[in-house]
Order: sequence, then structure tokens, then C-alpha cells
Amino acid sequence: MSLSISVKNLLKRNFPKLESFPSRYKVGKSDLLKGLSQCDPISPEQREMILAFWKPYLNSFWTRKAFDIRWFDIYNYTNLFGWDLRYYIPDSFYYCIIDTLFSDASRARVLDDKNLYDLYFHDVLQPKTICRVNSGVFMDADYNVINEEKAISLCMENGKVIVKPSLNACAGAGIKKWDVSTSSCKEELRQILSSASSLIVQDFVQQHRMLSQFTNTCVNTLRLVTLFFGGEVHVCNAVIIMGGKNAVTNHLHSGGIVCGIMPSGRLMPVAFDGALNKYDKHPNGIVFSDCIIPNYSECLALVKRLAPRFAESSRLINWDLTIDVSGKPLLIETNLSFGGSVQIAGGPAFGDLTPEILDYVNRHSNF
Repeated sequence: MSLSISVKNLLKRNFPKLESFPSRYKVGKSDLLKGLSQCDPISPEQREMILAFWKPYLNSFWTRKAFDIRWFDIYNYTNLFGWDLRYYIPDSFYYCIIDTLFSDASRARVLDDKNLYDLYFHDVLQPKTICRVNSGVFMDADYNVINEEKAISLCMENGKVIVKPSLNACAGAGIKKWDVSTSSCKEELRQILSSASSLIVQDFVQQHRMLSQFTNTCVNTLRLVTLFFGGEVHVCNAVIIMGGKNAVTNHLHSGGIVCGIMPSGRLMPVAFDGALNKYDKHPNGIVFSDCIIPNYSECLALVKRLAPRFAESSRLINWDLTIDVSGKPLLIETNLSFGGSVQIAGGPAFGDLTPEILDYVNRHSNF
């Protein structure tokens, strides 16, 4: 066995967080480099202020390595609303240090299975499940084993379905749509249902008219970040991620636009895309500051109610919701680990809690 393999195995057994450090550090690096081309560097005075605040929290090799001050060039450029610049968390520090403290990636990986949502969230409005594939086994919505032909029949009876990987889905990868009105071919549907060993097949979501005014070609989602801290659940960051004009996905790297949400549910007056372009209205012409999320307080109450269910595996959770046609919050998915708060639009990840959170991280992180 080579020395490099031996060291890697040693890390895996005894320092699993260190083993994942390099991959976590790389997440967002392309976004950083792309964003820096849009931004001017922070001033020497700002740099001194930020380093003075962060110095107590950079007291180990790993915390110093995870801290990349260049992120503050981006946050300074997007901070149009007077937030304290010091309180932003560099993405590298967020993923490498904070997320690994507040979530157990190995447990989260097991629990974060969309095929289990009907069990975890039996009391929550979700997209209707048509059927599922679980480790290559076809099942109906109630987890009864069926054959492939029955699964195809259920999809055709429903008319149109959206098929998603139930495990390890990232940024919408692998999502496929099938509509009997545009493709009555069973073989095409059969290929979609065999595209992965674990899939969930759902009905299309009909979103509220307030959200569909941005685009009705994809689902526009609220990203709410909760932290179970100090015996209570805090909603720390809130944004809406919208598809661009005629978009098929709302992902920021595919033309999506993100806008912060005020505590009242009203949207911030300025939104950003993945290239940090600024918008005061959607490409469809909708002015962001005129928009209010329907029943936003219900959305906050919902994620606060659900977050404690996963406290053993993750205290820091990213929730994706939409609003259905009747105005009710509808859960799309949850990210129990390695989810990101969108600070370019939503402001500092933990807001005024930042010093308290960093003090806690300083005391309890094993980095």
C-alpha cells in the first residue's frame, strides 16, 4: 500500500472532517474568481476592520486556511442594504468550518433521501408522489413493490411527471420532465425511469400566481436557512431564487436570479444573478420591491417546526419551498448538509447572531 493511500485511509478513519476539507474548500471557488472580475477590492480601512473582527476566530491552521478575505470584495459589491460587512461568512469558511460543526455529513447523507420525504413530512404539503425507484426496485407512492410496467402506467395515467434523483442530487442535475401530451412514447418514459437506481416521480407543481409571474416554466423557490442554536430555531437567511425568462431551472448558474426577502415577506429592491449582475426588476418586467410572498409567516413557521426533527444529524438546514395555488407553503426539498445560504442577496448568513455563532464555533470546532 502506498504512503499516500495509507495517509488517506488514516484521515478517513480518524479525521473525517479533514478528509473532506479540500473538496469543501473548492466549492464556490469558481464563483469567487468569477465574482472578483466584477468587483473592486475593499479599501485598506475595510480590510483592517474585517481582519480585526475575525482575528479571534482564526486561531488554527485550518480556520486560517478556510478564511479567504477576497470574498469580502464580493460582499462589499453586493451589500446595498447597509449590513455589517464584517458579519459576512466567506463561503470557504462556511462550508469547511461552520457546516461541518453544525451538521454530520455522514448521517445527513443517509437521511437526505427524497424517497423518505413522505415519511419524514407526512404532515406537510409536498408535490404528489406518483411512484418511486428505490435501489432499482419500483414502488408506488405508499412504498408497495410494483413492476416497471405498473410504474409506467401510473405515470401515463397522471399525464405529466417530473423525475428526480432521490439521492445526491446537486443543482438540479438529473431532473427530467415527461408529458404525455408531447410524448406518448412509453419507451422514452421507460428510459427516464431507468436513468438512475434511486428516483422519485412526482406530479408537476402548480405555483401561486405571484411566483408564476416571474416564470411559469420552472418552479421558483424560497431558500430558508434555519439554525437550531441556543435551544431555539432561528431563520437566519431568506431569499427567493427565480428562473429567468422561459427558464427550465432556477439555478443561478443557469440564468437564475436571487432576491433577498425582508421579514415582512416583501422582496428586496435589488436582485442578482450568478454573474453578480444587478436587477431591480425581473426580465419579465416585474418590479421586485412591489412583490410580497403570500403567507410568508406560514413559511417561517413551517421550517421552524420541521427543523428539530433533524437536530441529531443537522442543526444547520437549507429548506426549499414554494407557494401553491391556494397560497400554502409547499416543501420541495431540504439540504441537511453542504447547503449554502445565498449571502449576495440575503445578507450575512447569521445576521446579528454572527458574533455569538463564531464564538460558539471557536469553542466547539475540532479544527
